[in-house]
Amino acid sequence: MTIRRATPADAAVIARLNAHVQGWHAEHYPDVFHAKPDPAALRAFFDGHLAEATSTIFLAGEPPAGYALCTLQFREPSLFSPAIRRLVIDHIAVAPEARRKGHGRALLDASRQLARDLAVDEIMLDTWEANHDAHAFFRAAGFSPRRMLFRATP
Repeated sequence: MTIRRATPADAAVIARLNAHVQGWHAEHYPDVFHAKPDPAALRAFFDGHLAEATSTIFLAGEPPAGYALCTLQFREPSLFSPAIRRLVIDHIAVAPEARRKGHGRALLDASRQLARDLAVDEIMLDTWEANHDAHAFFRAAGFSPRRMLFRATP
């Protein structure tokens, strides 16, 4: 499996890979997600992350069939908690036709190696309640639930 760090030249590819996962989110949570974000704004979003020193985007496959967007976060110590240095996997997506071929696992492995290289305390990611396939994948990869968000409308 080919895994590489994305470069600014890859922003359009990443935006294309984002389309199916964005569509899934919009289908399941139409009040929260746009089905088709503005293409120029989407590319600018990924351009911004590719230029940011605290962000890393990995691409899986050649041609790329999946990506993971990772962000380094640092929380200062406070009265309530110690300092925490974490890697957040903000996005992880594999094209439907490329699933179950090791792309997702390779992206998580690359993210874990990045976390070791950055000497973080933990790796975090979040997933929406309806995404049961993702939950099973993350659990199989050694992730476990840490907290829950609850929602109500006024």
